[in-house]
Amino acid sequence: MASKFIIQYAINYNLSHLNHSFLKNIFYVINRKYASTLYISGRNANKTFAFISPYLDFDERFDDIDKLQRELKLRKLNMNAIEMKKAWDFYKTIEANNTTLEIRRKEISSEIISLREKKEKTSEDEHQLANLLLQAKIIKQDIKAVKELQWDLDESIIEKLLKLPNKLHERTPPEKSVILQNIGRLCVLPENNRKSHIEIGKLLNLVEYKNPMTYYLLNDAALFEYRLLNLAGKILSDNNLIRITGSDFCRSILVEGSSLNHEDPIETFILENINESDRDLLNHMHLVGGASLTSMLGIHAKQLIMPQYFPIKYYSVGRQYKPIPKETTLSGLFTVCQASAIHIFLMINDTESIRCTTEFEKMLEIICEFYNNITDHYRVVMRSAPELQICEEMRISFELWSSFSEQYIEVGHISMYGKYFSKRLLIGYETTEGKEFPSIISGTMLSVPRILGCLLEENPNKLVIPSKNL
Repeated sequence: MASKFIIQYAINYNLSHLNHSFLKNIFYVINRKYASTLYISGRNANKTFAFISPYLDFDERFDDIDKLQRELKLRKLNMNAIEMKKAWDFYKTIEANNTTLEIRRKEISSEIISLREKKEKTSEDEHQLANLLLQAKIIKQDIKAVKELQWDLDESIIEKLLKLPNKLHERTPPEKSVILQNIGRLCVLPENNRKSHIEIGKLLNLVEYKNPMTYYLLNDAALFEYRLLNLAGKILSDNNLIRITGSDFCRSILVEGSSLNHEDPIETFILENINESDRDLLNHMHLVGGASLTSMLGIHAKQLIMPQYFPIKYYSVGRQYKPIPKETTLSGLFTVCQASAIHIFLMINDTESIRCTTEFEKMLEIICEFYNNITDHYRVVMRSAPELQICEEMRISFELWSSFSEQYIEVGHISMYGKYFSKRLLIGYETTEGKEFPSIISGTMLSVPRILGCLLEENPNKLVIPSKNL
């Protein structure tokens, strides 16, 4: 019934250029399986409190429809930019109609009050009042119908548009990753000397591994974790990054705000309270770790920051928690659900992106300084468009070699997100021209278990760390 009403409304308001197949593709209100916590529709406003209402600027995203379609194709996303633009234009038309009706309702209400306040009314006044009351009744019904339609669109069009990916940075390779730096020389061990880091860790009494959820670092490996995090923290602090402590837990609104599916148990660990009175509660608690992007975003969500505090540079030392998909081939410490890590988070008030690029390059040099201290060989790789998450404009990975699996393992990364997160989570700052949104640079500088695994395989006889600082 909802779809029929929408089609009829489109015809009534001269929107017949939107064909029926388009409408069927857009309006999947009935039997919906996904509910947004980031954008609360008017229908659910009395059930769920809207903590944040994201800044919607899809006009800017649809400015160059051909470019957007190319980027969607490069990312290998099954989205039709043209149909999505039509949906957004349709939504704006309904919104404009609702605004027009509200203005007319106020005008009629004012005229009715004026006539009723007349002490002596003529027959013409009585006739006019009757007409105005009839118009008010009709407009009230129209507003209700349009409002219900707008709520349907909130739950279909807006939720779908919020899944649009970030724009691609001009430096992002379109198809294949590019090696930016190859530091040192790769030493390939003889085949008969290659062992899994789990086997090496067990023989040297350094690692006790049971499964991706349960493992222990022992003796020198535990000391290595402490000294590695300490070295990285010292380098970051010396470069004016402030250490903070993030929360290990967050609500669904932050998970969705960071572009993850808050209802997917493969995206994050969802904590369920068996005593929860409302079993249909959407805004669940999630275990993400204090050294995660989601946790860092939560610190400034829905905040207006004074311009003089920029650039903001943080780092957090703690845990990261991430489920492992069932189809993933387990590779010891390379595929664990919990890891000690350091996450960096920068916000720049840069309207022209010049300062953002400069800060990104500085951060890249700082991270390279760290890896220069702990290993003789690593490489820096710029990821291609298909490898990026939908929130990323550009991503640079730091990789160490795994002798046993004979492949490079990503042990850290840094990404450029632009204003994607600040618009979704209302992180802003004031300018002379009004409110602006900062650009965000963030990434996991290092993952302890992944680095340890690669270094163990590099020398099967003992844990060798080629660094005077460790």
